[in-house]
Amino acid sequence: MLQEISIEEQAANINNLTFGDDRLGVLFYNKVVEDPERTLEEGRKCFREEEWIKIMVPGDRQNVVERPVQRTGMVPTDDRMRFSRQYERFKQSQAQVAHDGTPLTLWPQMPAALAEELRYINIFSVEQLAELSDTYVSKVPKGYEWKTKAAQFVLAMKDQAQVNRLQLELDKRDVEINALKDAVKDQAARIEKLLKKMEK
Repeated sequence: MLQEISIEEQAANINNLTFGDDRLGVLFYNKVVEDPERTLEEGRKCFREEEWIKIMVPGDRQNVVERPVQRTGMVPTDDRMRFSRQYERFKQSQAQVAHDGTPLTLWPQMPAALAEELRYINIFSVEQLAELSDTYVSKVPKGYEWKTKAAQFVLAMKDQAQVNRLQLELDKRDVEINALKDAVKDQAARIEKLLKKMEK
């Protein structure tokens, strides 16, 4: 029987391929918290803004950690380094997404109601669904079927990306060939002009 792995256990085993950080939903945000030192000094409630992080395990609504951002200066315990892409977006005030990839709401095969259900259990992207642990697949209606469809979609997108890359290279080559053809035509025209001048 598979055992559910908590986020803190995942943090301790960052390189475990089955429960890697790339599968987690992560959001950084600012939270207003009481400043106990200033409260004591000034004799009134004082507050400060603090950076917090929310880490979500796809498929498990109960497995969510919200806490102040850890700043140890070492991976894997420094959240800013561990989740550097998300933190960079947060610092640049860009819109954050809980998980990189294709949002379920933009996947044509996914019914809107099911996308909302999955969002409720911290599954935000097709890629998260495709890599969903067997522990949580049973929590998704027709989970194995949807996981298979998602995996096929991700594979097709990777194949399409290769096709697009090849097409770009072919287009670039065609532009270079056309430029060379034009240069050869231009050279031929100049040579012909020179020959005509020499004949005179």
